[in-house]
Amino acid sequence: MLDTNLFVAAYWNRRSASAKVLSECLDGRLSLFYSEQIRKEILLILRNIRAKDEFRKRVDKVLAAGTEIGVPGFLAVVKDDPEDDKFLECALYARAEYVVTSDDHLLRIKEFEGIRIIKPTDLQKLLTP
Repeated sequence: MLDTNLFVAAYWNRRSASAKVLSECLDGRLSLFYSEQIRKEILLILRNIRAKDEFRKRVDKVLAAGTEIGVPGFLAVVKDDPEDDKFLECALYARAEYVVTSDDHLLRIKEFEGIRIIKPTDLQKLLTP
């Protein structure tokens, strides 16, 4: 489960841990799960930052390689930023191992229902033998 900020970070720095995570999703080493709400947010943010078509097409491929999960939208866990609840809920319904984010509101939670909340750099450390 990837937070929107990971896509933005990957756009601004093609050599970042975030960009490597997206490559891992494309290569099939990582499974990406997202909800319709998350997909819409990703695409809106990329439009707002005026991401180049090349990168947006890459994101389309990443999303196509992933799995869209239907979620009811009932969680209320992230008190400081309720908009972040969608990431936890999607991860919960997808039975994901991780939520990968740079968002402090989510990172402070550390773990939710057995799902670890980690930074892209931490995921890269876990994936590197």
